[in-house]
Amino acid sequence: MSASALSPTVTRLRDEFERVRPALLGAPAVRAAAMARFTELGFPGAREEAWKYTSLRRLESRKFAPTVAPQDTTALPAALAAHRIVLTNGLAATDLPASLAGFSVRSLESPVETHTDHLLRPIGGLGTERFTALNAALSTSPLLLTMDAQTQSEDVLEISLHTSGSGPTLANPRITVRMGAHSRGRLLIDHTDDGQEHFANAVLDVELATGAELTVYRLQRQGDKSFHIERVEARVADGARFVLRDSQMGSSLARLDLHVTLDGRASSTELTGVFLADGSRHLDTHVLVEHRAVETTSLQDYRGIAANKGRGVFNGKSIVHEGAQKSNARQVNRNLLLTPGAEIDTKPDLEIYADDVQCSHGATTGQLDPNALFYLRSRGLDESEARSALTRAFAGAVLSKVDAPELAQHVHDEMDRRLVRLLEVTA
Repeated sequence: MSASALSPTVTRLRDEFERVRPALLGAPAVRAAAMARFTELGFPGAREEAWKYTSLRRLESRKFAPTVAPQDTTALPAALAAHRIVLTNGLAATDLPASLAGFSVRSLESPVETHTDHLLRPIGGLGTERFTALNAALSTSPLLLTMDAQTQSEDVLEISLHTSGSGPTLANPRITVRMGAHSRGRLLIDHTDDGQEHFANAVLDVELATGAELTVYRLQRQGDKSFHIERVEARVADGARFVLRDSQMGSSLARLDLHVTLDGRASSTELTGVFLADGSRHLDTHVLVEHRAVETTSLQDYRGIAANKGRGVFNGKSIVHEGAQKSNARQVNRNLLLTPGAEIDTKPDLEIYADDVQCSHGATTGQLDPNALFYLRSRGLDESEARSALTRAFAGAVLSKVDAPELAQHVHDEMDRRLVRLLEVTA
């Protein structure tokens, strides 16, 4: 893209990069190349297939500024796990512990850490390549979590990613996780903000060695004024397992791109989630699982709820590559519309290039069952209570798999609070 063809927003972000560049430690060549890549790609246009249902014109019209200084953390939500690390606008406000919940913890901020340059490189492909490039250019202190081989912990390490600022702030948190052979760990990634208009542009990059297992609980509960774009990338080796439990209930406009590559024999992944698009909230989820080895297994199971003028998007895709025999890929997407003005667009997709596989996909979108409503009403529940009970049961099919008690309770409570408000209005 020539300089004359750059949009005002891309030009402004390039200028912001030059402004904060002296304060960005480490990997200067990688950062410059990443910014050049973002400048080349710019914001997605309406004709790009990956953004078919999601327009970023509102985001592009805002003026967000990156920050390179830690912010105050006194207004943070209460912790959801016993072990927590707080990053505000991508930066740690206090010294990080050397280890926590089985993970070794480091902040990649030293100018001499040139051997970690590869951890800052943009992740290619899908619809968010441009934003992972922007993150690589501006991420101030990428967090590196490593777990040694054979280490196994049942503790949950909470990473609180909080966005705040006196003006519209662009935050670029980046977390890299490296799991050693036959290790096992659990992470909670909690996205919050101060309720003002901000843009969180996050990256989570995961690599699992042979036999490793990682469970990630993701909670996106930013305020109604915020914008959120996130890329989750996981590479899974022989016999390893990556599990994601996703809960999306925040932001004005949010996009999640989730890409899992099953590289090793008998590797597996289980991706489950629920999103609640109420008010005028727009929540877009794209999932891609690639089966690249024999005997690999994947499950995608997402449930969406939309009400008022809310809109949800779910695009789930599985690719079984040539040679990935005896693979098993399953996709399920079920959606519930609580009001006439709500909308959910769903697109399940399979590409199969091997002949000895088991693959299935399915998607449904509908309203609450009137027969079930009648049954509950006949048992003494009023209209709002009956509708709420059915909606909770719909979401509960995937929420029941969230086995971190404090997080599960918070998600259930927040879902109940929102549903009560919604269903009192729509009953």
